[in-house]
Parts: sequence; structure tokens; C-alpha cells
Amino acid sequence: MIFHSPFLEKDSEVRKDRRHLPHWRLGGSFCFLTWRLFDSLPQEKLKAWRAEKQAWLMEHPKPWDTRTTNEYRERFPKRLDAWLDAGYGACYLRDPVCARIVANALHFFDGERYDLASFVVMPNHVHVLMQLRGGTELESLTHSLKSYSAQEINKLLERRGAFWQQEGFDHLLRGIPHLDRCLSYIQQNPEKAHLKPGEYLYYEAPKFRDFEPPE
Repeated sequence: MIFHSPFLEKDSEVRKDRRHLPHWRLGGSFCFLTWRLFDSLPQEKLKAWRAEKQAWLMEHPKPWDTRTTNEYRERFPKRLDAWLDAGYGACYLRDPVCARIVANALHFFDGERYDLASFVVMPNHVHVLMQLRGGTELESLTHSLKSYSAQEINKLLERRGAFWQQEGFDHLLRGIPHLDRCLSYIQQNPEKAHLKPGEYLYYEAPKFRDFEPPE
């Protein structure tokens, strides 16, 4: 039997999609996903962030050394995460009933189209760590999950219009250390955002930290 690594490697066969942001696709991969509510970031701030990031990337072509990698993380992913954790917008997911709708949607296909490792539902965004199964396409999967949860929450809140920001953030994991960092980030995110119990919903699959990739 031939095993394929669930992590992004130099010789991985991947497909790259692009809308506003780059998206890498690798069958059977571990993915770290972030979905945010439509009003979770001021659009002008996000537009400026994107322009700054594009200019920085043009000035810093890969491969990067450790110092450049750390600079990128500080200036872009960490800054964006800090804005989300600040709790901008209506924060509908602070409501435990709304958060449970998202959690139930994530659990629905668990063990069928993907294997859930962990997730946290924050007041205005969601982080998910999963391993895709078989030929599951991430685009169609995320569309299905976000569409269902948006419809159900809008129905509950008696509102109309956009619920999720159309564009999400996703990353393919590059190995066990990366996997461990993502697990820790999800677990620690509520504390970092100074949330109280009941203002977020956290899940980690039982015994998932015992995972070992095929050799």
C-alpha cells in the first residue's frame, strides 16, 4: 500500500487557487481554516493590510530565512489575528446557540468527508483544523458548511444578508511541529482574546495528539 503524506512537502502535488488570497490544495491534507463574519474587520483596514502584504511579498521573494519568516508572521498573520480577537462587529457567535449551530455543522461530515482534529468558535470568527478524506474538495466543503450555518443562524436571528465573509484563510500544514502549533493556537485563542466561559466553543478530538503520520 502506498501512503501519501498529509503534509505539504517539496514534492507534493498541489493545486493553487487564487481569488483575493492564495489557496493551496493537496488531497488528504491537514488544513488549518479560518472563517470570519462579514463585519469582523473594517474594510478599509483590511484593504490596507492586503496592499501592504502584497508590497512586502514583492520585496521579499522566497525562500525566506528564519528572520524573514518571523517578520512575515508578526506583520501579517499575527496582526490580522489580533484584530479578529479584538471583537469587532456584531459578534453573533458569542451567542452559545449560534456557536452550537456552527459546531454541529462541523461535526456533521466528521468521519465521512474529513476528520476533525480541533476547532474553536470565537465571537466573530472560527478556526478549524481537519484532515480531508479521499477526494473531498475543500472549496465545495467550506461552501456547504458556511452556507448551511449561515442559513440556520440567520433564521434564528430573524435577519437577512451576508453572514460569513466570502473569502476565508486556509493553510496546508507542513509537519508535526506545525500541527502542534495549530492545536495550541486553537486551544489558547479564547484566553488570548480574554473571553469568558460561554463566550466561545472549543473542541478537540479525543486522543488526536497521539496522531502519527504514515512512514
